[in-house]
Amino acid sequence: MKMIKRNILASLAFIALLGSACSLDLEPIDSIGDSAAFQTIEDLEKGITGVMASIGGHGIVGQSDRASDDLRYSLSNTGQGVQVHNWTYNSSTNDLAGTWNGNAALVDRANRIIAIAAQFDQEDATVKRVIAECVFLRAYAHFEIVRLYCPNYAADAIGIPYKFESGVTNPARLTQGEVYQYVLADIEAAIPELNQYADRNYWVTKSAAYALKARVAQYMGDWDMAIKAADEAQGIGGFRLATPGEFQGVWDDNVAEDVEVIFRVRRENATFGDYYTRGSNGDIFFHPSYDLMDQYTSDDIRYQVYFGRNDDGKDVVAKHDGRPNDKTNVVDLKVFRLSELMLIKAEAYVNKDMYTEAEAELNALREQRIVSPQPLDLSTKKFALQAVQEERRRELAYEGHRFYDLRRWNLGIERSAEDAPGNTQTTLEAGDYRFVFPIPQEEIFANENMVQNAGYSN
Repeated sequence: MKMIKRNILASLAFIALLGSACSLDLEPIDSIGDSAAFQTIEDLEKGITGVMASIGGHGIVGQSDRASDDLRYSLSNTGQGVQVHNWTYNSSTNDLAGTWNGNAALVDRANRIIAIAAQFDQEDATVKRVIAECVFLRAYAHFEIVRLYCPNYAADAIGIPYKFESGVTNPARLTQGEVYQYVLADIEAAIPELNQYADRNYWVTKSAAYALKARVAQYMGDWDMAIKAADEAQGIGGFRLATPGEFQGVWDDNVAEDVEVIFRVRRENATFGDYYTRGSNGDIFFHPSYDLMDQYTSDDIRYQVYFGRNDDGKDVVAKHDGRPNDKTNVVDLKVFRLSELMLIKAEAYVNKDMYTEAEAELNALREQRIVSPQPLDLSTKKFALQAVQEERRRELAYEGHRFYDLRRWNLGIERSAEDAPGNTQTTLEAGDYRFVFPIPQEEIFANENMVQNAGYSN
């Protein structure tokens, strides 16, 4: 494979040049004008690395985990994520506003680089690639906002504005169907100019674009598109699952480029694992839930990798606890993995009544995770879908999917008494309005055309 190498750290200073407001609608603020900051194509490439560094997946992962049934409140928690965990959030909840703002900033920065790139030679290969990467990131960020802040995941349900330019506007919310079409159009526009491979998969590639397309298709319920896009993502990049001996390395950021991780975002200082346990002193904010831990057999490598115990014998989330001999809780953000695509395909096959194909995907995954995997019962659609749901929960725990998956499947949350210490709330019924997060109050103030989600007041 020919890898495209680019310097991440040397380009982080360009984030300051792309400083933007957090709303989808507010005027971005610069300390240095765009024309002064971007004089060469090399400057443009530094700009895209700055945009990449601003991907805010941490908040998305954290919100899904805290709101789901995969975490147990710790009595040493001093307020971290409690509103989200207890479903008592509102339009002024800072955690949720931060997640919206981070993705809105990513949209704005991507749009600004696209606009800046117009001053350069449009036939230059680097210029074309940078534009494609930004178009992908624009699609990615919009879709992440849809996952968190839009109801029902249906074409006729209310969506969000779609921003193609940086600047002050007051756009109304589109339907989700319209948003999906814009997202898919951006993905298709980006693919031809993206690289096939990238150094350690730190950069947007054709495979990453197809992986996003597969995820979008899954939320749309377009199962044929989901299968085809997932196959394209795997085939173009030549990815394979990690073996049991390699699996810990996936989370230690120490595997070969063709092993499992399709797209990752480099983290040098951001403490991903601090969503669960404070790295500086070991204070536990959330334990893994007993219910989740009970989903694994004793010979499942994921149990050993995802969970651990501290010096006091207390259960901790270990999946993002840091690279060996490096900073505690600092690891790369894995945006897309091959196993997610296999699970998307399995779910698609079940919904197409193709149970043999679904079973093949699930078995291929389980054979690399479990020493002696037991046969699955896919004799009916009910059992087959349950098998996919259970495997998806086990595989993708703490990667920002569980809460939104439950909403997609129209399932509720019922925490057991042992997973709900103190005053922890236990029940969120399927269809409850709180499965959809509120639009931040500052967004409502900034845009007179922004409509709040049902169930929340402005």
